[in-house]
Amino acid sequence: MAFFGFGKKDKGTTETTPATDFVQRQKVTLDKSKADLNRVVVNLSKETGVNLANMKARVAVVMDHSGSIKFQFENGNIQNILTRILPFALQFDDNGELEVFIFDDVCHQMDVDMNEENYATYVKDVIMKKNYPYGGTQYAPAIHMIDKYYNDTQSKVIPTLVFFITDGNNYVSDHRPSDKAIIESSDHGIFIMFIGSGNADFDYLRHLDNLDGRKFDNTGFMSTKDLNTTQNATMFMESLKDYIPWLKAKGYIH
Repeated sequence: MAFFGFGKKDKGTTETTPATDFVQRQKVTLDKSKADLNRVVVNLSKETGVNLANMKARVAVVMDHSGSIKFQFENGNIQNILTRILPFALQFDDNGELEVFIFDDVCHQMDVDMNEENYATYVKDVIMKKNYPYGGTQYAPAIHMIDKYYNDTQSKVIPTLVFFITDGNNYVSDHRPSDKAIIESSDHGIFIMFIGSGNADFDYLRHLDNLDGRKFDNTGFMSTKDLNTTQNATMFMESLKDYIPWLKAKGYIH
């Protein structure tokens, strides 16, 4: 496992490779992230004919909490990532709150959602105060948990957009259960955007994004060497480009 980053090898992936050892970090502020997302929404709405600005969705993030990522929680990188995702909840979710899950060998939902009032210190004050151990990497428990949580009567009229972020591949023993979990969720109102960030090849996430046997293509995928060097516009566009066809296929857009 490794640190956060992208690489376009297949459907839905984008690669950014710095020309030198010096890398310009993405300057993360909530206001900038909100403005950048608004521009992407406006541009995509024009390109697709779908008025995304009027679309409603529940928004969640499922964040890797394995041992290899511990330093990223401590040095502020995870805080930056969540600050960049929060605008999706502010844009699409009626309550303006981002529901946060963390996973390693198991999955935990945070009992406090992220919002404009608490976002600035959310990782330190909410996630790290839980003192959950940093374990291994298994995707299936997290996929099952979000599928069970969001597959309810509300999902028939309001979709759920889930950001699933990891810095490395899962155990081989977790592959078959994860395949099954994605297939089972594919007829539900949940779209999962997989983001692989680090030096792993992320071949298994790519496999999930192209998985056969699903009723609907309910996933997107992108990978990067360092998410903190990827511009908002790139990340936001990649996150929404497969979401729109899924909305149409599921009948949320007529």
